[in-house]
Amino acid sequence: MAKPVSIGIHVPSVSITGLDDGREYADFFRAVEDLGLDALWVEDRIFHPADMADSLTLLTWAAAHTRTIRLGTAVMVVNLRQAPVVARQVSTLQHLSGGRVSLGISIGGRPEEYQALGVPMDRRVAVFRDSIDTLRQLLSGEPANRPGGFFPMADAIIRPAAPTPILIGGLVEAAIRRAGELGDGWIMGPFGGPAEFRAGWEIAKAGARAAGKNPNDLSAGRLVYVAIDDDRAKARAHITEFLHGYYGPDFGVEKHAIAGPPDEVAARLRELVDAGMTDLMLGIPSLDLRHLRRLAEEVAPALR
Repeated sequence: MAKPVSIGIHVPSVSITGLDDGREYADFFRAVEDLGLDALWVEDRIFHPADMADSLTLLTWAAAHTRTIRLGTAVMVVNLRQAPVVARQVSTLQHLSGGRVSLGISIGGRPEEYQALGVPMDRRVAVFRDSIDTLRQLLSGEPANRPGGFFPMADAIIRPAAPTPILIGGLVEAAIRRAGELGDGWIMGPFGGPAEFRAGWEIAKAGARAAGKNPNDLSAGRLVYVAIDDDRAKARAHITEFLHGYYGPDFGVEKHAIAGPPDEVAARLRELVDAGMTDLMLGIPSLDLRHLRRLAEEVAPALR
């Protein structure tokens, strides 16, 4: 039986013209919940030329202004953080939010970020595996013992216990396979369409089977950038300004984003849902509440 689709919002937390203030974010978070959408997702980087909000700080702000909606990172570059510190932060956030947090992580990062954080980039896969193992152990609330690796621990305890879904982002085959092997779900990046999703989803499920897990227990998410306007050119211009500000001018908006009237946006998102996607993370270009309402009222119903 197919899982019901979760329709979440990937929060615009980066801006070349300056971040919105905390009150505007709080109003936006409340509106997402009040409109009946399912989740809030935040992105993550250490260095960026534009103004950008820290992922867990912004997620804590979201937790403080909502009551029921799911909260998640999509995705945190976990290698650029000390896994035991992340475990403490997630334990606290799970407690304060009432257990609503999912942790999306990736190996990601750029050479300058790895260098500044003192993380050996040539061993990033080993760091990533150690980080996941450390998080799983510490979030269980039980004494964690790891004699070696990057995070050796002896009877280390973090409480309150906070078992947390760990979703793994990845684009290349090895990363997608790790999502199935090590994670509770896979997050596809903002590149590609239904065909690329189907191919990656088979790889993730194969990784789960190889690890002795039931692939049907995995979730499948994707960050999809969208903009709605009855005038297709205006929608495209709005999302292009945002995406070129974040990714740079080489981001292929026509190929990788969806912009246009609501029925067209819904039809293209429906293709992803029909392909098996369980978590839509809809990246929007601003905190415009009118745009958010149109997305919730004119697009979301066609996807449920």
